[in-house]
Amino acid sequence: MSLKNRMYLALIQDIYDVSTACGTRTYVWGGFVPDILSGRFRREHGDLDGFTQDMLAVLDRLTALYGERGYETVYLEDVHMLQIYKGDVHAVFNRLDIDNGIAMWRHIGEQGTVYFPAAWLDTVPRLFYGTRVYTSGIRFEYAIKTCPRLLSPEWSPKDCETLEYFNREIQRLGMQPEDIHRQIWSRSPCWAERGYEEYSRIIYGRDST
Repeated sequence: MSLKNRMYLALIQDIYDVSTACGTRTYVWGGFVPDILSGRFRREHGDLDGFTQDMLAVLDRLTALYGERGYETVYLEDVHMLQIYKGDVHAVFNRLDIDNGIAMWRHIGEQGTVYFPAAWLDTVPRLFYGTRVYTSGIRFEYAIKTCPRLLSPEWSPKDCETLEYFNREIQRLGMQPEDIHRQIWSRSPCWAERGYEEYSRIIYGRDST
């Protein structure tokens, strides 16, 4: 294991410990998830993405506890994003709310929300090199990778290997792409304001290819 990945493993442990101390959960999403699901580091990482449940309610406590562990913290109020830094490791957390079984990931604060079943999220922590961690789950990751317009009309994932991994895994697990896509949707007023009129309406998670 590289020094950089050992540092990220320590960060993952800190995320779990700090979130637990605050009575909440932070779910890792994005590039780390295939590694966590596979049980091994597949590559070296440059940052970590997550979303924290009820983040605004515990923001002061989160910031204080990360600070006690040596992290520099930056909160971007306009997009409800908490950034933490320590040496060469960096993590970004967005706000996550859950209501009546629906998870609402505020990836641009109030200006962009992705909605999906809260049941997709890990309900118990996984063990990754002996470190406990919650993830967004394979269905969420598959939907975001195959329908990036849920997040942005200008984003196109480039990691073909990761997409192939998720395609293999949902097939192995007997999951149907259409069942996943019909359960996730988004609305992003900020993109509508930039001229993408379709984003003033609900964008559904169907395959965009």
